[in-house]
Amino acid sequence: MNCKICNSQTEIIFKKVILNKYGASYYKCSNCNFMQTSNPIWLKEAYANAITNLDIGLASRNIYLVEEVSKLIEKHFTDSKIMLDFAGGYGLFVRLMRDKGYNFYRQDDYCDNIFANYFDINNIKEKKFDVATAFEVFEHFPNPLVGIERLFDFSNTIIFSTELTDNAENLEDWWYISEETGQHIAFYSKKTLEFIAKKHSTNFYTNNYNLHLFTKKSISQNEIFETEKYISRKKRIMNILLGKDESKNKANKTSLLQQDYHYIKSMLHKK
Repeated sequence: MNCKICNSQTEIIFKKVILNKYGASYYKCSNCNFMQTSNPIWLKEAYANAITNLDIGLASRNIYLVEEVSKLIEKHFTDSKIMLDFAGGYGLFVRLMRDKGYNFYRQDDYCDNIFANYFDINNIKEKKFDVATAFEVFEHFPNPLVGIERLFDFSNTIIFSTELTDNAENLEDWWYISEETGQHIAFYSKKTLEFIAKKHSTNFYTNNYNLHLFTKKSISQNEIFETEKYISRKKRIMNILLGKDESKNKANKTSLLQQDYHYIKSMLHKK
């Protein structure tokens, strides 16, 4: 199997069982370090719900992203007049950004617009935007270059999030694979995203963890993301989910979040 990003040779590095029933091989590219699954024949079943029940961080993630994206716009993209949240799910991010005064619209081919009704791409004539956002989207693309090309059709500035394989201690046990849901099928390294940026003749910036930026604008890397603040928060949440939080106040900090995660996961296994 060739890499879906750079067309180089890949090799199988491990196998998983998806949705408790489908065998899947995971391939890693020898050139750009992109990781992809074998043909994801399970996608129709995986998207019975557009947003998985295991996404218990949906609300807090959107609140955090509103804070970070607002900072980016105010500091580096002040001339932006109209913006789009691509694959924007229920529209929570768009609603929160509009509440702060940013002219954001939502796009999503599969999910109902609950929070940003009347502020959907279908409600406007514009098809080109000053800024596009795409949070937790790249890992869902069956054909990543096609999906990313579509994003660039919307805007030359793309703020997006996806976890980097570089930060996985053990890829086979990496939580982001999410075999219980089957929705994550494309996994990027920093080198992968650099390759994509070069292909589109654009600049690439990252906090080296989860939040990234493609833009034609030249910006100092040190001026973009508050990396340490984000990483410490993300690690704390993941330690909670994995039962590794050693704080004295563990019961109060982890109780509901950990219970929710493991309960929903157990329900998925019973299906």
